Amino acid sequence: MKSIKQPLLAALIALGLTQPLMAREVTVNPLPQTVKWGSSVVATPQGIKLSGGDKADPDAVAALVKAFPTGGKTKVTIGSRGDKAVKRVASLIPDKAEGYYLSVTPKEIIIAGNDAKGTFYGVQTLLQLMNGAEGELTEVEITDWPESANRGVVEGFYGNPWSHTDRLRQFDFYGANKLDTYIYGPKDDPYHHSRWREPYPAEKAAELKELAQAAARNKVWFVWAMHPGNAIETQQDRNAAIRKLEQMYEMGFRSFAIFFDDISNYDAKLQADYLNYLTDNFVKRHTDVTPLIMCPSEYNKLWAGKGEYLKTLGAEAYPEIRVMWTGNSVVDMINVPDIEWVEPLIQRQPFIWLNWPVNDYCIDHLLMGPLYGNDQETPAMTSGFVLNPMEYAEASTVSIYSGADFLWNSDAYNPQESWERAIKTVAPGHEEAFRTFCTYNVDLGQNTHRLRRTEESPELKALIDKYGAALSAGATPEGDAAFKAEFARVEAAADELLATADTMPLTSEIRPWIEVMKLLAQRGAKAIDMHSALVADDSVAFVNAYLDYAALTDKSSRVESRNFEGTIKSANPVVGSLYAEPFIKGHVKEMTSTYRQRHSYRDDVFPTPVIENGVYRIVGPDGAYLGNPEAGGQGGYPVWQAAEDDVNPDRQLWRISLNPETDRYQIINAKDRRYVNELGAFSNNETSNPFEPAWHTYVIERDPEGSGNFAIRNGGMGGSYYWMTDGDRIKPRRLNKGENPYLFRFTGK
Repeated sequence: MKSIKQPLLAALIALGLTQPLMAREVTVNPLPQTVKWGSSVVATPQGIKLSGGDKADPDAVAALVKAFPTGGKTKVTIGSRGDKAVKRVASLIPDKAEGYYLSVTPKEIIIAGNDAKGTFYGVQTLLQLMNGAEGELTEVEITDWPESANRGVVEGFYGNPWSHTDRLRQFDFYGANKLDTYIYGPKDDPYHHSRWREPYPAEKAAELKELAQAAARNKVWFVWAMHPGNAIETQQDRNAAIRKLEQMYEMGFRSFAIFFDDISNYDAKLQADYLNYLTDNFVKRHTDVTPLIMCPSEYNKLWAGKGEYLKTLGAEAYPEIRVMWTGNSVVDMINVPDIEWVEPLIQRQPFIWLNWPVNDYCIDHLLMGPLYGNDQETPAMTSGFVLNPMEYAEASTVSIYSGADFLWNSDAYNPQESWERAIKTVAPGHEEAFRTFCTYNVDLGQNTHRLRRTEESPELKALIDKYGAALSAGATPEGDAAFKAEFARVEAAADELLATADTMPLTSEIRPWIEVMKLLAQRGAKAIDMHSALVADDSVAFVNAYLDYAALTDKSSRVESRNFEGTIKSANPVVGSLYAEPFIKGHVKEMTSTYRQRHSYRDDVFPTPVIENGVYRIVGPDGAYLGNPEAGGQGGYPVWQAAEDDVNPDRQLWRISLNPETDRYQIINAKDRRYVNELGAFSNNETSNPFEPAWHTYVIERDPEGSGNFAIRNGGMGGSYYWMTDGDRIKPRRLNKGENPYLFRFTGK
């Protein structure tokens, strides 16, 4: 047999190119460390003759016989290192935790684990091979092991916690994809957080017991987390914590975490003393309880300052207690320098809490794009690595699938290939439609953590790059046809997915986003119809297309997700926010403005903007003009000038236009195209303060008293800061009681 080493295997196995021509393409996740393909063909067993099953790991055996009933002719030998059944292949079993050796030949299938988990994972690889073989498979020999331990998921988001069914399905998914860790810490479970002292009600306790059993069957380490906040100092608080932990122990839990995230007035020394107390008085009093995991209050570098809190925590907390870490900021990918910075402070390897694909801070978006940005070396530098998912459990499996791939074999990990395989695995039979859905749900939109993803809707982006500018210039029949074809493709994908929403948990869960995607495609098609009508000078067709567009837009705005009674968070789904929405909305606004200049037929149907897009002078309360005398420079701020600039008038001209992403106005100097930022200044440079619509666009409000003046209000900073004058400059601030914000006028060139 020919041996193929990673990372070359990553590309070959995904494409099926490591197999002879007669072989079936197979997909194994995570990608194994070493694979040797043979030349013979092995038929998928109809039944098996099992050897070693009486001594092998029961969960591994149960998973095997569930797929292949006993009593057949195919010989299957199973066992762990030291078992008599696999003694003859002992030298081939990798001497690594959770490792396994798998051999599939026409004569026999051998599954030999280095330990019980390894045996279970060997079975999972066999099941994936056979499921992808479509009746037959090339003989194969696999030697495999994980590069890191404690790979998995932390249910640690704000919002509606996962349902019981969600979690049961997740554990099966983790087992199949060799993830071995699940930390239970949903922020809005009151018995984890606000009511942590109280025991779980009987019904909830029964569910948790069932979850613990399901996790164990799938070799998932179930860690129950408690969030006591600042209630950790008194003996009464500590006694209550011990009681709760003992109650959870009686329910079958053997691993625990303490979360101190997102609280104020914290004290590192006190937290360490509390953790040590729980270790002495609970953990060490049981022989089967694992060391605690803790999430610190300063869990990222941005918040840690010089690291004094972390230094104290690292020095004072018992060394066996594991400390969680999210990287450079709350939402960030993990790089080697992140770990090298924090490890000396906490005096142990960090336990990574990766805030991806969690969307509790951008709940209108589903994060369905590839998982990338983490350094390949990082899993081996940690004591554990878990992903924080979305409250949409099924949708999260796309990223969780790739997380399993990355954490098992990071050297071979290819984000794009792993993502493509995830789509096929998560939505079998509907891969292309689901892939289209995922590509239109990639970016996070404007968000407080400023993490963006730019790989959204690549097919549409290519059309925008090719034809977008030409649409503004006039007739583009080729471009119109191309856009209409793309929107038709997207609508067809939405229809295919919607047809499965009553029977498929994934599409049932994300139905609101699929509906919005369909409406997006229909709105895009109507926008192109408007363009064709405008070019043809057909006012009736233009108005009719606009009315259809407006009705579809209104319908889209009314779609909600998780809007049931008692919901913790509901969402108004947004799809295609990076390219599709700005393109459609921007062109519709531009076309309606052009239409009003040419036609009067039913121009009352169009919304009247506060001011039309255009170039204006901004006049202050004393008649001064806002200018940019240091045009072309770095930094600085606009200043009020008493006289008009006759030499360089562009320095006092401002391009004011609605930003389609925010529906607020952006204000950019006509001379050097520098924008006014949230502080009323020019940006120093694009690195220190790049243009972000959420922060650098403004609400312009007309004085309701009819003075003809306007107020300008920041979009960022909570939307509560108004432009005010301060000496020779603008200084946004909150209004004093009774203060008049309507200070500015806009005049033409």
